[in-house]
Amino acid sequence: MREVLAPLGGIDSLFAALNAGAGAVYVGMKRFSARKNAENFSDEELKTAVSECHRRGARVYVTLNTLVFDSELDDLAKCIVLCAQIGVDGLIIQDLGAAELAKAICPKLPRHASTQMTLNSVFGVKAAEELGFSRVVIGRELSEREISHIAENTDAELEVFVHGALCACVSGQCYMSALFGGRSGNRGLCAQPCRLNFTYKNRQNVISLKDVSLIDKLNTPALRGVCSYKIEGRMKRPEYVACAVDACKKSLAGEEYDSERLGAIFSRGGFTDGYFDGSMSNMTGIRDKDDVMNTASAIRGIKEIYKNEYPRFPVNISVEIRKGEKIRVSGSIVLERQENITEQFSLLSEIIPENAVGKPLDETSVCERMGKFGGTAFYPQKITAKVDGGLYVSAGALNSLRREVCGLLESRITAVFTNKYETREYSLPKKSPRTACDTVRFRAEVADREQLNGALALDFELIYAPMCILDENTPNKKKIAVMPPLILSDCEEHCEKRLLELRSMGFDKALAQTLSHAALLKKCGFRLFGGYRMNILNSLSAKVCADFGFTDITLSIEGSLAALSEINSPCPVGIVAYGRLPLMLLRRCPIADGKPCGRKNALYPKGEPCGECIKDRRGNNIPVLCGGNSVELLNPDVLMLCDKPEKLAKFDFVTLKFTDEKDLGKILSMYKNGGKINGNFTRGLYFKGAE
Repeated sequence: MREVLAPLGGIDSLFAALNAGAGAVYVGMKRFSARKNAENFSDEELKTAVSECHRRGARVYVTLNTLVFDSELDDLAKCIVLCAQIGVDGLIIQDLGAAELAKAICPKLPRHASTQMTLNSVFGVKAAEELGFSRVVIGRELSEREISHIAENTDAELEVFVHGALCACVSGQCYMSALFGGRSGNRGLCAQPCRLNFTYKNRQNVISLKDVSLIDKLNTPALRGVCSYKIEGRMKRPEYVACAVDACKKSLAGEEYDSERLGAIFSRGGFTDGYFDGSMSNMTGIRDKDDVMNTASAIRGIKEIYKNEYPRFPVNISVEIRKGEKIRVSGSIVLERQENITEQFSLLSEIIPENAVGKPLDETSVCERMGKFGGTAFYPQKITAKVDGGLYVSAGALNSLRREVCGLLESRITAVFTNKYETREYSLPKKSPRTACDTVRFRAEVADREQLNGALALDFELIYAPMCILDENTPNKKKIAVMPPLILSDCEEHCEKRLLELRSMGFDKALAQTLSHAALLKKCGFRLFGGYRMNILNSLSAKVCADFGFTDITLSIEGSLAALSEINSPCPVGIVAYGRLPLMLLRRCPIADGKPCGRKNALYPKGEPCGECIKDRRGNNIPVLCGGNSVELLNPDVLMLCDKPEKLAKFDFVTLKFTDEKDLGKILSMYKNGGKINGNFTRGLYFKGAE
């Protein structure tokens, strides 16, 4: 099965997608969709979409792919129950707790791991499989080689974005919209700040990327190992959807498609395949006036693509017309699901042929009439007829017979593609407000050896340290948790080898920031500690982490302290209480205008972080931290909570995150003694939360 997966922002795009030939669609409900600003689907519209798709043998996936607070779990459960009752084909989920809830309510309803789960490596996909996901939407930032490697070494279905907008940030790791404007991309309200004009020296718009288009590469070996070709665009109009689906269908069939029209219907100065080819060059772009004018021109004529039903199913028909007998029709139709299914059918009509007065009926005319499937989802493959001599059947009667056959076939298709699920009773975690701890326990996250040595001399219970600065001479190994590179896709095997070396040296703890980390570190024998990038915002997600083997978990930086303090977790939980919070994690460097400069290698140090900055439109400096195979954009203002000890005491531990600080002891003292804050600082989202 190789499906073309189309985006539906609203019901208006449904027939544009289906009539252009989409094999599946993905839609958002009015809540819990990562595109909350799209029109999205009401309950009744979703029922209509499922019915219309299943009648044509197409699938419907519902996006419940936002992070969820405990207070929202009951509403989420109702959405899951509805999806099960109307027989959707899968749920696309980011939140670990949402996946756990879906499994509890309807175990048979397939769960797809959203790209927002930051699954960009073999270990990440295997971790998702272990948690019960049947399909994984892998990151848009992967290269051809990396996609091939995952496809060759995992069993889950893989879904890949092949056309549409590119996030500048690694999926699931963008906090810029939330920290700058309170509108979280992880909660479905991304304000697209990356489209603003960030500059570096004389270069403009250094983090705004062109749209990706891999449609001309769908038959390459890497993408042949993928089961679903996903088109981005739930905020786009029906003409865009139809045009992109049509191009994908033609490319898969080895036919030419109108690439010029595809670019005109929507682009940002053209398309890029910079991640896929591994170069990461020529990727920046914005949507200018010329692009807008091109779209206005291209829309004219697009409706021709989707004005008629797309012929999906080859039909074999045999017609028997015997004197004095009702006409018999039999045959077969091929239905595509996980594998091709041949459905046999037979029909005994009420039509009895008459004796011919003029020219008698012949087999050729019967075949021609019965093969006219225009305007339906069927097309003739082989039509045969056996007709006794001297008989007559009107053209209208044969047309009626053909329509009766189509109705029978539609009912067969609907029966095959309609899902029947059983739902179970579910119970939600009880609220359990946390009591204040007598003593706040502090942890440190350090960036280099100098900070590590300084932290080891202070009263930190645990220190998170990059694996590239650790070796057999590092003291006090039991007090250190190893931090792998944030992105594993291009260094997973090397990381595994190095982690095993560190484990043999006596390091036994490690920080997992993603599911990819968690699976790799567990295999290497480390005790798991969960980082804030796991995006844990509810009690069920915390339970999943504990069941997976996490010792404890640092909660998301996108929750309010009030909401985070009510999470009922089976394992200890903490927060980040100090530091420059990340805005974005990038694979492409805005300073180097391509691959990261590598001044600080992801595995072994080659020097200091580059220390460069890009500027926002107000002239503020945004620090850029190069990590070898990735780049972080950091908040220019430092998170400070040292004057809120009563808030910190609600958590089992707090982490002080250091980047370029020299005097770690002074900062720790401020937190232990409630020091006064000077200069610019931020409270992050801890007192307002993210929408």
